[in-house]
Amino acid sequence: MARLSAKTVNGRLNILVFYLSSSTEFQKINPDLSLQLLEYDKRFEQYGSEFTFYDYNQPLELPSTMQHGYKIVVADPPYLSEECLEKVAQTVSFLMQPEESHLLLLTGEVQRERAAKLLGLSPCGFRPQHSSKLGNEFRLFTNYDPGLRLGGWEQQLGVLN
Repeated sequence: MARLSAKTVNGRLNILVFYLSSSTEFQKINPDLSLQLLEYDKRFEQYGSEFTFYDYNQPLELPSTMQHGYKIVVADPPYLSEECLEKVAQTVSFLMQPEESHLLLLTGEVQRERAAKLLGLSPCGFRPQHSSKLGNEFRLFTNYDPGLRLGGWEQQLGVLN
């Protein structure tokens, strides 16, 4: 369910998305935006230069031009394992600009403590829904206070962690 993230370069908005759930989702994103998708599934190669092959097992094997190039990153890791999130965290650190960057992580509730420990993330009130009946509850975590957007952070809503 990953959406998009943005980077402004020379007045143009560039987008970084990795681990998007389907090519249909990618097609729905605003065509006026310049997109960059990091994905393992090579079916996304149909998007040409907007596609970068990404294998979470090789978290830093990305073009050097991407290093610290994004102010906003949206990540949707493929697995709910500790190992997967640790490697995705390495990739996120590689991609994000060092100061005032925003991270949105879509993953299972079971990753709550790891997301906080590895990336300094808090859960939002917004809960992603899947069209298929997945057995795991999914959540959205951010490293910034979304205010009233995305349902705010849970503690703002009075929900106990």
